[in-house]
Amino acid sequence: MKLEDFLIAFENADATSHYPADFLGEYTMMECLSERNGVDTFLVQNQTGQMFIAKCYDVEIWKQTGEKQILSELQSVHLPKQIAVFENENVLVTVREYIDGISLDRYAMENELSSDEITRICIRLCDILEILHHRKNPVIHRDIKPQNIIVKPDGEIALIDFDIARIFRSENDTDTYFFGTVAYAPPEQYGFSQTDTRTDIYSFGVLLRYLLTGSTKENKNIRVYRPLGKIIDKCTAFSPKERFSDISQVRRALVSANPRAQLLKKLKISGVILLMVCLVSFGGRKLYQYITYDPFTDTSIPGALNDKERIQDAVRYMKDKYKTELFDSSLEEHATMGFVRKALMELYGFDKEYVYACQEEGELPEEGEAYFFPWDLDDGQTVRRDTMVYTAVKVHDAKMVADWSDLKDDTGEYPGERVAVAFAEKTGILTGANRPYDITVGEVALILANTDRVFEAAKDS
Repeated sequence: MKLEDFLIAFENADATSHYPADFLGEYTMMECLSERNGVDTFLVQNQTGQMFIAKCYDVEIWKQTGEKQILSELQSVHLPKQIAVFENENVLVTVREYIDGISLDRYAMENELSSDEITRICIRLCDILEILHHRKNPVIHRDIKPQNIIVKPDGEIALIDFDIARIFRSENDTDTYFFGTVAYAPPEQYGFSQTDTRTDIYSFGVLLRYLLTGSTKENKNIRVYRPLGKIIDKCTAFSPKERFSDISQVRRALVSANPRAQLLKKLKISGVILLMVCLVSFGGRKLYQYITYDPFTDTSIPGALNDKERIQDAVRYMKDKYKTELFDSSLEEHATMGFVRKALMELYGFDKEYVYACQEEGELPEEGEAYFFPWDLDDGQTVRRDTMVYTAVKVHDAKMVADWSDLKDDTGEYPGERVAVAFAEKTGILTGANRPYDITVGEVALILANTDRVFEAAKDS
């Protein structure tokens, strides 16, 4: 070995000697991405050539780190998966998934982002923060900034860097340290009081201002679309009490801030005036309904969304209405009859005996008061769309699926299911539910939410 090669090898060995030996045995350090505040970030490679991100924390500085606990508990395509944790007396190493893409600050510099595109990105960020904030013990990221948001090649985003994230404990009065990014940090993050989910909302507002104006500081000389400006002002209020109290409120404000929503708002005002003149007229009533139509109300099925957005909207609707964690699992997983039965019991309060009861073996399927399903379906069986529609409609109106008088022929399909599907096609319950077999957990939420909205709207009309 040449002397020069020996010296390089010696320097590399000395530089990595304080890292856990089992970490160095499994991964090769390819590149140092950053060094700050006692944490070094490396691009590493395992023995098969797959890339990962390793965060190496100096345990003297980082007595505890949010990333170790939080990423191990969270599962989302918008958050990096934790792969492994290594530790010795000097260093704690967390290895996480490498997310392909570029940081939002670089993406903004390389692309001239419109207000619509900025709003789309920020709505996606709200979706991610809902996952964190709506847990039983909310997770506060505390470092929301463009550098910690990755824009993937398909345009979706991911939130990274949970170094200073913490789990909110209501019994705490203040936080013990501050490592956040100054430009994006609210007053309470400097130790004046305990941080909570409104801390992330403040940083979110600064991020929105940066994307719209290119600066984190308020500049009266730069004109911002007024509805978005109001959102920024409320997010970044000095007192947490004056901010949005929940990230879902921010999301709704962003959806309402788009020009079409603003036009609808103006049309609603005009509709009230027209209603006073045309209330006695059928035509006036129809005109009012058209003017005041809003695709994002709780009792209407969203018509201006793609299928993925409809599923996300449906999951939010079910969570808000039933306060359930049933849809916290992967929405892309195939739903099973066991999952559907659990939904019937947890969301709608049906007895387990009624949900699991079935007819005597050998009898033709028919409606009965002793059982919910007219078929003997195993818990592990995947779910057909039409079966889920039958289930959702029967929850609200069991008599409807039992009335077969309008059926003029026999197609071989169960009559009650045919009645439910015909009703669903007529009322829009099937909007966004395009897969006939092996539907997903997300599609179950979509069908249940659509059906709830149809029956709620019927009550109000």
